[in-house]
Amino acid sequence: MKQRIDRIAPFALVAVFTTVVQSLSLMEFFALPIALLIGTGWAVAIGLAARWASRRPALSAWVEDGLVALGCATMALLAFGGAIGLMMLGTALDSSSITGETMVTMFLPSIPLAIAANVPTELVIIPGLLVLGWRPGTRRLLFVAAAALYLVHRIWTYLVFAPDRLDFAAAERSTAVLTAADKDQFGAALHIDDPRWVLNLMIFAILLLSAFFSRLREVTAKMRSTVSWPPS
Repeated sequence: MKQRIDRIAPFALVAVFTTVVQSLSLMEFFALPIALLIGTGWAVAIGLAARWASRRPALSAWVEDGLVALGCATMALLAFGGAIGLMMLGTALDSSSITGETMVTMFLPSIPLAIAANVPTELVIIPGLLVLGWRPGTRRLLFVAAAALYLVHRIWTYLVFAPDRLDFAAAERSTAVLTAADKDQFGAALHIDDPRWVLNLMIFAILLLSAFFSRLREVTAKMRSTVSWPPS
């Protein structure tokens, strides 16, 4: 019974994580039932792919450690890049001559960068690590913690941050100096005091820590221990 639950658990976590995150992401483009269907379909696809890889020790080790390295890179971009971006926008709002056009110009480049970091993390990295890293030990706990924090981060983003974004259509053409009220509106809409970067930093730290428990090193050491030379 325990072994059966242990086999099912990672797929259940992947299903919940992927369905929730992708449904929130796709609700802007599709009706909720369709968004749920797409999210569930991807959860099944990535879960089966990770399961297939997990049955091949060498491949599984390479993929798992590769996903950890990629996750460190994406979360570093979100954590440090996001924090720097917020500080730049906050400093710009303190200027006495800042315009709406300048604010929008400063903010827009962060959107493709955030997408480039979030998409592989939520579609492949976190779901893949939950399945490939589902072994007793510290690394599994770290992967589950990273997944939980990232899930909170994405729910926070879609329910709190995304709905408050400004309509930039008018602001991006405004060359008038922002008034105090305009600055307050920009600051609130862009969540200048948004502490989500702290969550990103925590996830980055967790994935970086998990890199010290290399699966590839473990598999390689085990393979060497089974080889006896000279043969007895």
